[in-house]
Amino acid sequence: MSDRPLPSSFDSNEDFYNEKALQKVVRRIKEEPLIPIGCVLTVAAFANAYRAMRRGDHNQVQRMFRARVAAQAFTVIAMAAGGIYYQADRNKSKELWKVKEAEDADEKRQKWIKELEVRDAEDKALKERLEKRRKRAEQRAAAEVEGGVAARAKAAFQESKEATEATSSGDAADAAASGAEGTSKGSVLGSLGLW
Repeated sequence: MSDRPLPSSFDSNEDFYNEKALQKVVRRIKEEPLIPIGCVLTVAAFANAYRAMRRGDHNQVQRMFRARVAAQAFTVIAMAAGGIYYQADRNKSKELWKVKEAEDADEKRQKWIKELEVRDAEDKALKERLEKRRKRAEQRAAAEVEGGVAARAKAAFQESKEATEATSSGDAADAAASGAEGTSKGSVLGSLGLW
């Protein structure tokens, strides 16, 4: 059997849970690019207002604060409009994500079933090999038992043949003269040995 662990049907989505913070920010910027632009414009207007205030240019300070308010308004409008505009896109992406998750789950289930089938086939093959070994061992044991009986019968036959040859070699002429008498006196194996 294989030492590999069985695939789990409860494996989590590693791509979703292992997303780093920077990757999440980049993904969100790609989804709604107007919001970061508004934030950058707001910070730039505030920085220019601060520089103008340090120089003492009050007209430039007022213009930069108005630009900051406009940039903040742009950011808020971009957030609201982006939320409305990208809502359908988010729903589509959620549906696609669900479909992809379903496909991944089905693929994982199929792999799990194939792994179970492979292990089942390995178990069946192992059981067949063990069954063949057991049958061969039984046949060997039966052959040894039969071989032992046959060997004993063969030895007994050889002993009786030798005994009849010893008796018949001395009385070969008598046995030939009294053929009918020799068969009735000797054993059946003895008469077969004389033939």
